[in-house]
Amino acid sequence: MKLQVIFPHAAAIFMMAVAGSSLAAESPGAEQAKDLLNKAVAYLEKEGSARAFCAFNDPSGDFHKGPLYVFAINMDGVYFAHSAAPTLVGVSLRNMRDAAGQPFGKDIMEVIATQGEGSVDYMWLNYTTNKVEKKHSFVKRVKDFVLGVGYYTK
Repeated sequence: MKLQVIFPHAAAIFMMAVAGSSLAAESPGAEQAKDLLNKAVAYLEKEGSARAFCAFNDPSGDFHKGPLYVFAINMDGVYFAHSAAPTLVGVSLRNMRDAAGQPFGKDIMEVIATQGEGSVDYMWLNYTTNKVEKKHSFVKRVKDFVLGVGYYTK
């Protein structure tokens, strides 16, 4: 008799645990990307560019969370930070094209020039899955730099 009472409760608890774990396994989205960008903006404003770029370039630091990471470029479009692809530091994104051939570097710089902040969609390598996926990046001008954080939308 007691088993009949306990079993439905155990099944409900198990189902909630499974649902919770599948939610936790979902990729980070817009809110997490915006939060990380805001954290990066505050850090750059408080600590200055030299310390910020060191922190942003640390692949195991506070500004790289799985598929989310901060990238930083100057107003000429040159990368100063990119912890997921350190070989991009020193490279200009102005003439870069995404995996679909779209000039996403030009798009980012245009958003910054006209609005100071905004978002851009493009196809980019997800360094976590090693697949090209749709990406939505939030970008914001901070002093003489542009900070960005994007998330994959698949």
